[in-house]
Amino acid sequence: MKFRRKKKVVLALGAGGARGLAHIGAIRAFKEAGIPVDAIAGISFGAIIGALYSLHMDIDMVEQKLRDYLSSSLFQETRRDMEMPHSERALGFLENIQSTIKKGYFFTRALSRTSVVTPETFVLHMKELVGDHVFLDLNIPFRCLSIDIISGDPIVFSDGPLITALQASCATPGFFPPIRLHGMLLVDGGVAEMMPVHLAKSFRPDYIIGVDSTREIEPICEDTDIHHSLDVVFRSYEITRDYVNIYTSKELNCVIRPQIGSCHWSDFELFSHYIEEGYKAAKAKVDEIRERIFWFG
Repeated sequence: MKFRRKKKVVLALGAGGARGLAHIGAIRAFKEAGIPVDAIAGISFGAIIGALYSLHMDIDMVEQKLRDYLSSSLFQETRRDMEMPHSERALGFLENIQSTIKKGYFFTRALSRTSVVTPETFVLHMKELVGDHVFLDLNIPFRCLSIDIISGDPIVFSDGPLITALQASCATPGFFPPIRLHGMLLVDGGVAEMMPVHLAKSFRPDYIIGVDSTREIEPICEDTDIHHSLDVVFRSYEITRDYVNIYTSKELNCVIRPQIGSCHWSDFELFSHYIEEGYKAAKAKVDEIRERIFWFG
């Protein structure tokens, strides 16, 4: 008796900063279980993992490449430039940006330029990760999402230089510079959706597996967390985004949610922890996925 494929499987890798390292563990679990990945859709950090895996098809190589990158002087210097006080280690990637900006950190730089990290430095970071590779170099189909803040339209990258696509998909508003391209001004795809559900559907798959490294909304204390109208505005935005993520995730066939709590988006010291949690969460779903995508013949 043999296992035979009956479904085209697409992997949807969501945003989350350092938390997105959990995608590595999830892919490793799928690889070990013989679960095929026919295409990958990625947003923000999920786009980085997706592009690297689609290029190398070796998850151990992807892990090592990211470890080398995170220990490089280029990354460390930029990270120090973006460092926040420990007390402001908020609950998520965009939440941290909002918390930082509204409390006045980097205020002077915010008035003088469109991002904390310069465009030149941003290019160097992406080049360090993917070099001069283009989509045609990939071994499996990969797409990533960005948003044009001029028109408000989602922009899908599926060809051309990987460096441009990843810059656009990872350009977190306020921190990384928006990418100017063909009259558009492109920012992080996470502005539209934290999980690339609709992007994954563009592959016309039979089965979509999502890896969600975002955090769930947790109760706050009015006395310590709500001080003025901006706190109400930002908290409301967080709740809206969380609900959108919950409802869009229902359109996936399977969702992997690693148990990484409210770890800060820049806690790259927890590299191994994220990977391990991603691996465990995916491993727990392996039998269910196999039943859905294989048949006996």
